[in-house]
Amino acid sequence: MVRLFVGLELSQDIKSALNFARSGVEGARWQTDDQLHITLAFLGEIDPGMVSHVENALSRITFEPFDLRLAGVNMFGTQQHPKTLWAGVEIEENLRLLHNKIRRALACIDIETDNRRYKPHVTLARFSRGAEAHITNWLSDNSLLKTPLQKVGYFSLFSSHLTAEGPQYLVEARFGEMSNAADFDRVEPVDQLEAKAF
Repeated sequence: MVRLFVGLELSQDIKSALNFARSGVEGARWQTDDQLHITLAFLGEIDPGMVSHVENALSRITFEPFDLRLAGVNMFGTQQHPKTLWAGVEIEENLRLLHNKIRRALACIDIETDNRRYKPHVTLARFSRGAEAHITNWLSDNSLLKTPLQKVGYFSLFSSHLTAEGPQYLVEARFGEMSNAADFDRVEPVDQLEAKAF
């Protein structure tokens, strides 16, 4: 089985703008540059033979490129027992529309995604279960966070691999009119069945 999700890669300018926000809370496991992304849909554990079908479905999605900016910070959990710290998205509508298109495309090949209300964000830190932390100052210090703009013209299919240093995310494929302009090294593909017509 391979663990997959669909998301957006972030520009180096945005990652650099998040450096200050990735500090200042004891006990937080801060995300590295390579771990920063925006999740669009989580697929979970998928049979390797289905990967070609997933890529086929995602390749049919079209959308107009749009600008993305991160703004502000928040958390999941409580201030005494936070689960994650994250940066928000200034304008969420374009991401919500793309999220819905991805969910519909995957539903056509009988792959269900997380059906919780979609909240686009970038995870900055995680905490161990039940950990206590003091994040009031962090929330106020980073409340005015605002990153440079990034043009979004493609989205990516990621695989997730657990390591001793935390999860490692590898790009399996990219989709969208600007995907050919993206410079990346494709990982070795997982074993796949021949694609079938849908």
